[in-house]
Amino acid sequence: MKPLTANEELHQESLAELRRSEAFDVLFDEQQKLWFALDEFIPLSETKAEWADLTLSPELLRCSLRFKRISGQWRLVGSRRELAGEFSLPHFYKALIGAAPRPTFDASESDSQLFSELRIIDSTPRDATGQAAFVRIQSGKDHLEIWYQDRDLYDPVANPQACVRTSLSYCDYLDALRLTKGTFGWQLLFADVTLRDALQYRAEKLSEMIDAFPAAFPSHDYTALTERLEARL
Repeated sequence: MKPLTANEELHQESLAELRRSEAFDVLFDEQQKLWFALDEFIPLSETKAEWADLTLSPELLRCSLRFKRISGQWRLVGSRRELAGEFSLPHFYKALIGAAPRPTFDASESDSQLFSELRIIDSTPRDATGQAAFVRIQSGKDHLEIWYQDRDLYDPVANPQACVRTSLSYCDYLDALRLTKGTFGWQLLFADVTLRDALQYRAEKLSEMIDAFPAAFPSHDYTALTERLEARL
């Protein structure tokens, strides 16, 4: 059996933290078997000729997980706001070769182009909340963008695709996921949005996360997430 990398051990432990805590009702968790390391698919031009200039940074190759998929779904016991979360991460290469999401039928040319470049790296298939995270495939970029879609971001004029770019790299995404455990809407803490008005209830749930998680997971530091939440209120 192949030994786990340091980051794989961290994500395995993150699932175990949820299972061990009496504060959480874990509805589903899955750690599928190890697959190939991401660097074994380099050069990507052997997969698609048009990916000859698609760069996967050394950092991304180092942090990526070999699990075919790792997933979790949970509820916070006794939550006053029904705090819950879910994540479902495919192997990064499987994400790359997956299908692009579909924009709305009346999408602009720029939105259609954007969506043709997105691939799902995280989703909520069991709760079906309409949230997903994507990597953007762009040749010649040193760091690949991470985008987030949430139906609560929908605005018929300003954001008809309900999608926003985050400040995260893929490795940042994995690190933040270990802290948030996939709390619904956590990605908004890394986007240029205001958690008021239509997103106020998201702010309330994320506030409960900030209140509850430090006691449940004392080995993690939630200072930075607290500051990000405060900056968006």
